[in-house]
Amino acid sequence: MNDLMFYIKTTETCNLHCDHCYTSGKNGRKIFFDPIKTADWVNQFSQHASFAHFEFHGGEPFLAPLGDMFEFYDRVRGVWKNHSFGCTSNLVLKLTEERLDFIDQVLGWRIGTSWDPNIRFANPGQKELWESNVRMLKDLGVTIKVFVSLSVDVVQMEPINILKYFKDLGVDELAFERLTSDGNAVKNRAIFPSNLDLQHWYLKLHEQTTEHGARDWISNDFLESIYSKFEEGKNNEATFCRDCEQKLFTINADGTVAGCPNTAPKDFYTTIESTFEEVQINTKRCTVIAKETARDPRCFECDVFKYCNGDCHQLDWEDDICAAPKLLMRELRNDSWFRQHN
Repeated sequence: MNDLMFYIKTTETCNLHCDHCYTSGKNGRKIFFDPIKTADWVNQFSQHASFAHFEFHGGEPFLAPLGDMFEFYDRVRGVWKNHSFGCTSNLVLKLTEERLDFIDQVLGWRIGTSWDPNIRFANPGQKELWESNVRMLKDLGVTIKVFVSLSVDVVQMEPINILKYFKDLGVDELAFERLTSDGNAVKNRAIFPSNLDLQHWYLKLHEQTTEHGARDWISNDFLESIYSKFEEGKNNEATFCRDCEQKLFTINADGTVAGCPNTAPKDFYTTIESTFEEVQINTKRCTVIAKETARDPRCFECDVFKYCNGDCHQLDWEDDICAAPKLLMRELRNDSWFRQHN
């Protein structure tokens, strides 16, 4: 093991109820994590890995007692020599002095949040509170990363308008994410764009980014992960790595453990009562790793498989159309500037 990622779900519930969320939103269990047992479990890995990132997650992580979150932080940082901490909050809540202290002391003035038109904010007041909190944090010097799920509503928008909106808000980093069939999304299939619509939108995102010089406005994780394939030959990173389940652990608030946070509420394979050795040979975990490593046979016949690497194994195919940005990859492969960097 080298670098590890731990999602620490402080609670299973949330103050929002988004149609695409892989948890149960407001209907999630009103429970909180055990900071001592959770810290003891992750600390087992410190003798077997060189670095770990710990991401406070949920539900809405700030609904949990901050004292418990501080205690987990103190217990972990005293054991791991090389580590970092993060938090992903919906930011539709009051940023109290205690929460701001946490953002300062634990997160180092850096935080992640989410934005999705129509399926996140229940009313205009929630959106206004979110924008107000983003602006306040920016005024304090906080680095903000926004995660945007690629719903039908997003794909129907012009990419440049989304980029301009976040530029005006002062957002530093942006991550576009594909929806998976988990949690609330299972009941709300109408929010899923078609894979073909996604492919055309990716291409438009690149074209408008190039036309307006938007690559200099904001760090766009999705585009940069693809550009790096052609500029630096990095074909096995981000969602294209195909080894997430080997290096990623999600600890649910009830102490059950899974891999990817999207499937963690239902596809957990052990608990924080298990030892490091037991985790390594856990049959269910090994099965998930094997499933992720395998490719659909059609991938090997694809002309951009070299760059795509099969993409995320959780993304659904639609007949013979996958969710990968194949049209964009073909465009970059044929582009003389990108080709000379490959």
